[in-house]
Amino acid sequence: MTISIQTLHDALIALTVTVGVAVALSIAIIAIGSFVERGKKDAAKAARAITHHATEDTREDTRELVLR
Repeated sequence: MTISIQTLHDALIALTVTVGVAVALSIAIIAIGSFVERGKKDAAKAARAITHHATEDTREDTRELVLR
């Protein structure tokens, strides 16, 4: 039983392409996951900032009313 060089070459190319596609998909999935998590954190931070800002405004108004 002999394996021709052409068959070996084709098998190596197929293996390289398969591994390359798997690595590219893995990197893409990890990158998308990190962007989604970062978006969630940014949205939560913005919501806290708005809530904190609203509370500060209310406190300042109350202080002004008490001082007058």
